[in-house]
Amino acid sequence: MATYSGKPVTLPRPIATVYEKVADLSQYKDLVDQLPEEHRERLNGVEFEGESISMDAPAIGKLVFKISERIPTSRVSFSAEGCPVPLTLSVNLKEAGEESTTITPAIKIDIPPMLRPFIGNKIQEAADKFGEVFTSIFK
Repeated sequence: MATYSGKPVTLPRPIATVYEKVADLSQYKDLVDQLPEEHRERLNGVEFEGESISMDAPAIGKLVFKISERIPTSRVSFSAEGCPVPLTLSVNLKEAGEESTTITPAIKIDIPPMLRPFIGNKIQEAADKFGEVFTSIFK
């Protein structure tokens, strides 16, 4: 299984606040609707629904991630449904100070090693984009 870590993003919020927002997706639909147009455009194809996130994935189609693990104030993991290979997306949290938190998204995917050079860059882009989603929401 290969792991692709997104760029760490530091948010100006305490870790408990960030964890609560990451672990409870029910509030995001309204937040996304309230974002300025340029921020919503960066979320192209990403939708929040209850306990899941759906997004458009090039060459795969729509992926749905459901919460599969919650470790208070350190990680929330999502498992992909309808994906042709096992895929997990994790949001790792680390305290960066009393009033700031660093989020590092990671994608674990079970793909043959010989295919990694061909699709690995797309998976890396997805990991980085997921970090941008939370940056847009928390600012």
